[in-house]
Amino acid sequence: MVTYVQPLKINTPSLNYEHKAKGTLKVDGLPFNGVVILLSPPLGYIRSGSISNGQFSFIGVPPKWQNMPLVVAISVDNQLFSQKVEVNNAVIYDLVISTTGGGGGAPTGDPATITGKVERVLDNQALPAARQLVAIENKPDGTWAVTGNTVSDTENGSYTLNVLTDGGDTFVMALDDYGQVFTPTASVAIGDVIHPTVPNGHVYSVEVGGTLPEMEPQWWEAGSSGIQAAGDVTLRALPFYRPLVHGYIKASLIE
Repeated sequence: MVTYVQPLKINTPSLNYEHKAKGTLKVDGLPFNGVVILLSPPLGYIRSGSISNGQFSFIGVPPKWQNMPLVVAISVDNQLFSQKVEVNNAVIYDLVISTTGGGGGAPTGDPATITGKVERVLDNQALPAARQLVAIENKPDGTWAVTGNTVSDTENGSYTLNVLTDGGDTFVMALDDYGQVFTPTASVAIGDVIHPTVPNGHVYSVEVGGTLPEMEPQWWEAGSSGIQAAGDVTLRALPFYRPLVHGYIKASLIE
């Protein structure tokens, strides 16, 4: 049993980092839509977010990663693919990934499961939480592969990850939806998630769709005034829970 404890509110200093890595990402010739993760090799989590139309932007990267080799990683059909980048404000990357020409380790081995429960803490009380979960195994030969993904249950926080294992060590990553970076005059729909260009510990869920304003708003926090208008769009402020990585753990073989 693996338990994740997510704090309801994280007090962090103001982050005003200007370092970023941005560009476009095509997979098999088409702009990529999905979750993209920025890692320091071999598996040091830095940032993640959902992208559409192949446009990615990792903004507010801590200074220690500037001009260091990093990777932009994605999962396609449970395979991990990546391209190298650096946090370099002068470079707009044009990344191309082929899923037929290598670049990722396909999951192999025996069917297995990882079970657990995701929780957050409110007033010292553990409450269930829904999170995106990704299992990544360090194979005995030293390669890495995404071996499974799921979402924990909203009602009780429980999950079961069905994976294939070669007996290696596994990380389970719990991720909040970081959404899209604020883009002036972009069209958004109900359920989309927006985050500020400078991280402030919150993301903003679209309650009423429309067009974002030309100027980035003065962002607000969750609470009694958590729902506010930005242009003709209405947004709800939500705390962003920083990703947790649990491991190493062993998957249980299915008998």
